[in-house]
Amino acid sequence: MPDAKPNPRLASEYIRSGFRPRDRHALFLLHRRSGGVIQRVVAAEEIASDETLHWLARKNSQGFEVYVGMNALKPDAQSRTKADIADIRHLYLDLDRDAEASLSRLQTREDMPEPNRVLDTSPGKLQVVWKVERFTLDQAESLQRRLAGEFGADPAATDAARVLRLPGFLNHKYEPPHSAGVRALSERTHDPTDFRSFRDRPQPEPMQPPSLAPRRISPGHVSQSERDWAYAKRELWRGRDPTAVANAIAEFRRGDKSDPRYYAERTVQRAGEALAAEGRSRQSGPDR
Repeated sequence: MPDAKPNPRLASEYIRSGFRPRDRHALFLLHRRSGGVIQRVVAAEEIASDETLHWLARKNSQGFEVYVGMNALKPDAQSRTKADIADIRHLYLDLDRDAEASLSRLQTREDMPEPNRVLDTSPGKLQVVWKVERFTLDQAESLQRRLAGEFGADPAATDAARVLRLPGFLNHKYEPPHSAGVRALSERTHDPTDFRSFRDRPQPEPMQPPSLAPRRISPGHVSQSERDWAYAKRELWRGRDPTAVANAIAEFRRGDKSDPRYYAERTVQRAGEALAAEGRSRQSGPDR
């Protein structure tokens, strides 16, 4: 079987069909081995341009994972914190367990609108996306948490500043790399009334990753930030997707960080850089 290659055309079709041309979105690239990060905030029409897609394909071939922010950012935004979000354009669920069965259950529910796109990002895992309008940020996140609880999706993947993999590019977590695909199911744009049976349901209790759970510690012991750092290094070393690690940290620190998303991504980035440096040190040091 020939090696998988980036497919910029698929990425272009996905952006052009699901994003408003002049909306500004974040492009987020992360190198799994080095921890290197590139972020740009550009209009959707620029993301779908040949020049940008060829650049993304080149970076992806060099080992960078390629992600795109799902919600529109303010005209002057240079980052993708929640404070930078101008408009909610998408809702999404990360189905990481029994994904096909969960998707089938979702599609057979009369009180659920048909998803617009289903992303095949990893073997056995799916991401479900709806195009939406007239949602506030709080409404969107609250609804996504309820839907995650209902359909067994990842509860840590419900914040409005989240990035998803861009279809058409390779997921380097696997060997050989997995080519992220997309299924087009609907072109309709939804609003809060399409999810009305879920709007007033109580929210599920947030889940805490066991390895991040706080402990009662005496003065002089490690801080929670140090535990976050150790957790990030451990999970990256095990080969876990950096975005999943950042999601877990951001969800856990949501109540005590002013910008948990930025904090989590910075922690993961620094952890990746530290692992890369340790790897270089081992390679350059004397044999033992």
